[in-house]
Amino acid sequence: MTPGGHEGVTGVTFDSDGHRLLGVLYLARGDQPKPTALVLHGCPGIEQNADLAMTLRDHGWNALVFHYRGCWGSAGRYDLRTIPRDIAAAVGYLQAGQHPSVDPGRLAVIGHSLGGWAAIVTAATDQRLRAVAVCGAAADLASLELSPAEIERELTRFLAAEPGPFARQRDDVASRLRPLDLVGSISPRPLLIVHGSDDEWIPVAQARRLHARARQPCRYAEIDGANHSFSWHRGQLRDLITGWLDQAGV
Repeated sequence: MTPGGHEGVTGVTFDSDGHRLLGVLYLARGDQPKPTALVLHGCPGIEQNADLAMTLRDHGWNALVFHYRGCWGSAGRYDLRTIPRDIAAAVGYLQAGQHPSVDPGRLAVIGHSLGGWAAIVTAATDQRLRAVAVCGAAADLASLELSPAEIERELTRFLAAEPGPFARQRDDVASRLRPLDLVGSISPRPLLIVHGSDDEWIPVAQARRLHARARQPCRYAEIDGANHSFSWHRGQLRDLITGWLDQAGV
């Protein structure tokens, strides 16, 4: 049995700036080192993409789903500004050698919603991430206007955060950390951009703008009729991502 879990899945904790972050590591069969994907959820992270992580495991990949500080049991206050640091800490954890079946040189990141924003922002300067996939990515946070009541109802009631500070954090990162400005830095690493045509939170126009700014190699796919969580199109999403990974050469 895997320490902290069962064969094929284990609970993990690791440190980020003194905060203990929690996650689940899905481990593919066999002891040999394998490629591993960080699977980043959005804000607040109701959809955590466990189905994608399990599909990756069945496809011969390890997958780490973890929680940023201040959400879903991870310690600390939730802060949009520190999410990239939490991702960097997760990369460091995977490269530390605690899990022999994780190949430290073959890491990818897959981000949904705000996790897509975070994937691009982090990978733009972190060459340890060898491939980047985003789905329903928030490419322009400044354009997403939410009232304090909406922030509380949809986001902060699930987080260790308050609506006022959250809105100020959003404005700060929206002005400094813009995927539209950073996405070109992913190249020459492979990039996949997936979006639903009926995304009710992040308009598909954001994905099209992101694609226009990206450099090759980049694949772009719109899933007709899919909403922000790809609720009724999970199979298509999983097939797109695993098929792309087969070709990405990580």
